Amino acid sequence: MAKIKHPKLGLAPLDLRAQDHYEEMLTVDEASKLSGFSKQFIYRLTKSNSLCYCTLCGITHIKYRHLRAWFAKLPSNKDCHLCPASFSLVGLMGYTKMGRCWVLRFVERYNIRSYYLGNSRRFNYEDCIAAWTVELTANPQWITIEKAVKEYAIESDILLSATASKRVRIKCKDTKVLVNVKDVKQLKELKQWEE
Repeated sequence: MAKIKHPKLGLAPLDLRAQDHYEEMLTVDEASKLSGFSKQFIYRLTKSNSLCYCTLCGITHIKYRHLRAWFAKLPSNKDCHLCPASFSLVGLMGYTKMGRCWVLRFVERYNIRSYYLGNSRRFNYEDCIAAWTVELTANPQWITIEKAVKEYAIESDILLSATASKRVRIKCKDTKVLVNVKDVKQLKELKQWEE
């Protein structure tokens, strides 16, 4: 990926961690072009105090480091001049529905590219999506009732009564009813213990 230079600083944005003391000011138009968000959205962020700003000669200005810090906290973002499309750690946790430690091991296991934007670590969007697809096929979290009955040797009546009593979580996807694998394993262990 070619590094895109900041229009005023002439530096690649990913190399600016050591340059946080630099007080470069951006107009709303420049902030819009850098972040990929509309000018109206940037104005809304300033009005809601999500972005620090000042008005000089009737023109709204935003500090570059404040824009970068706000952008770094976004759960996921699209490709833009500030950085390539990526997930934050919190965003990746939300996407996978897994905890922090699991996500960090997941990132190492699949060698997902990462970089820092300011002080925030970002994970490459495409790498995360591809790795998560592989992870889901290798270790599915949700399976059909028929597959659960077959793989875990649980009677369908027991499984259905466990879903009715909310001991096994269910969800619908593409007109199929899926059950949570963790819950099915716990139910299987409980049934074996009772016998």
